[in-house]
Amino acid sequence: MAITEILLACLFSFTCTIGFGICFGIRKEELVWAGLAGVVTRIVLIICESLLFNRLFYTMVAALVGTLYAELVGMHKKVSIAKFLYPALVLLIPGDVLYEMIMAMIQLDQPAMMHHLVILAQALLGIALGSMIGPMLFRSYRREHRI
Repeated sequence: MAITEILLACLFSFTCTIGFGICFGIRKEELVWAGLAGVVTRIVLIICESLLFNRLFYTMVAALVGTLYAELVGMHKKVSIAKFLYPALVLLIPGDVLYEMIMAMIQLDQPAMMHHLVILAQALLGIALGSMIGPMLFRSYRREHRI
């Protein structure tokens, strides 16, 4: 991936997550932090996608980093992590794979449909696992410090 493509992906990620944050009702002063959540997640996704071949693992790592970012910013700002977690994870939703799977269903191409179904399941499982591991790491810290 060329550097211009990476920069454009980061710019679009920032813009899209800010737009999602506006729709989600995030306050103006927290929108930049929500936008940065998308950029952090996209950078990790680009790095992991180039290193790992399995969509489950690179989606899980990106979701984990996005969740850790949301936890840290939420603790720092003393607000709900959902304000930063949802924008961080929205970019990981595998709409491209869902589209390909539906197109294969319409074309009655069962092998392609099953292939895309497996990839879709891997991506969704990766998002779920990555967003569960982060809060588990911070649970004891929050209990000790009453955050």
